[in-house]
Amino acid sequence: MDLRERERWRNTDWRHPDWRTKVAAWWEGYDLSALARASQAAAIARRSLPGPVESIGAAPAGAAAGGPPPDSPDTAANPELERLETLQLDRQGEPVWSVARSEGAQMLWGDDAVGPGDAQWMVDAVRPFGLNPAKSVLDLSAGLGGAARGIVGSYDTWVTGLESSPLLAKLGMDRSKALGLSKKAPIGHYDPEHFNQAGSFDLVMADRLLHRVRDKEVFLDRVCECVKPKGGVLLFDYVIEGTPNSWDHWNGWRDAEPMEVYPWSTARMADELIQRNLDVRITEDLTQLHRRQVVDRVRRLGEALTVAIPDARLLKALGRELALWWARLRVLGNGLRFCRYVAMRPA
Repeated sequence: MDLRERERWRNTDWRHPDWRTKVAAWWEGYDLSALARASQAAAIARRSLPGPVESIGAAPAGAAAGGPPPDSPDTAANPELERLETLQLDRQGEPVWSVARSEGAQMLWGDDAVGPGDAQWMVDAVRPFGLNPAKSVLDLSAGLGGAARGIVGSYDTWVTGLESSPLLAKLGMDRSKALGLSKKAPIGHYDPEHFNQAGSFDLVMADRLLHRVRDKEVFLDRVCECVKPKGGVLLFDYVIEGTPNSWDHWNGWRDAEPMEVYPWSTARMADELIQRNLDVRITEDLTQLHRRQVVDRVRRLGEALTVAIPDARLLKALGRELALWWARLRVLGNGLRFCRYVAMRPA
């Protein structure tokens, strides 16, 4: 960082940076926490100097006394949703998904989306499987149900959505009901570690799920039991490839993830599918596409924030979401890959 850049960032109020500052810092690769500590240390040093200098370094009027503005009250507070938030906690004891995070994620990724790749992207991804009104799909990473409803709308097929977050499953089902799709695109909660789905499907799909499942062997056994003869499996997931360029970044990513992660290698994922008598047709590295999807959505978010800034509740959730994806970007292509697996079950 050159001298001019340092001065630009040092002139920021690190105690209460506005949202544009947070996005800019994230995008340009600066560590806000480190800059904040440096700023605080400088402020302490200024306060320790004699009076005339201390007056120069004084905080702007109202900054010390006023403090950060209180969070806006959540007018949509719902006891049931608050209860569902507490059913899935991260390693720090905080909800993995909250209503605020779901809203912040949609600001970043688009309506009904909680990660890169919108409903249309998934609609295009399942096109080769020849879905029609007589076929059925099992979505094991349903989120808010955007992809499930998109597939129903495009192919008039039946999609059962399962989601590991109790909160997202509830919000997703509410949206399906509101759109009259509670039967064609139901969204329910499940625990991937104890997956035992009844019935069989023409396509079973999951997006960025398996690396978070500890007992993947048993999970894949259950998945294969759900696939009809001549049916398909479509998986998008993070896998290990080679050695990380930076172990600090690698460990930082694992620490940033709300839940423990257990990624397999690229080759092992394919081998495990083959061992279950699946014909693996495609193993495709989509890491660069995945990175572009993330970068593009962050740029759009920055443009949107020049028009309107969300309230403090959403800002906090967005900050958490961006920090998580910054940690992921640091290892994507540097030890971690995002791959697509397409497999078919023989007749």
